[in-house]
Amino acid sequence: MSETVHVHSQAAIEEFRAALLLFSSQCQDAVDGLNAEVRRFADWIEHDRPAYWKEQTRLAERGVHDAKLALERCLISGIAGERPACREERAALHQAQLRLASCRAHIERVRHWRQQLHHEQSELTGRLGQLGQLIEWNIPQAAATLARILDRLDAYIATQAAGTGIPAHFQETDESPPMDEDPDTEDSNGAISP
Repeated sequence: MSETVHVHSQAAIEEFRAALLLFSSQCQDAVDGLNAEVRRFADWIEHDRPAYWKEQTRLAERGVHDAKLALERCLISGIAGERPACREERAALHQAQLRLASCRAHIERVRHWRQQLHHEQSELTGRLGQLGQLIEWNIPQAAATLARILDRLDAYIATQAAGTGIPAHFQETDESPPMDEDPDTEDSNGAISP
């Protein structure tokens, strides 16, 4: 079965191939950027935040300890047997306790997000792997196919320009192109039969 193709612009195919390769390069850069961003975020959640909140918790515990000592000093320092109210010290202790509770809550949130991150990261890595495979294999194959099409078009144009009318792939293999059968054919002796 013979199919005909009407190519109006070989340059359009070349431009499309170049655009496809540029797209592949840009996609690969985007995938690399996403992977770097995911690694940076994972490092932040895995190392930076736990260390930060551990240090903040330690400082908050020290703040609670210091606030308790200040409250005790205030309570002991009563004048003439009167017990002081120590409102400022009590408020400072309350604030220090709130800060400590907040730091501990942040540690739990970071622990939760670390677990969530592992799950999401594995899903994203799988999807980016699929996209990477598409970029790495399928797009170059498509570009190679387009290059072969362009080569065939060049060969076709060259045969048409040479005026032989025989496509180049038949000339190279010493095969004749398929011809329509003529009702008047020669027999083995060279005589034409009707």
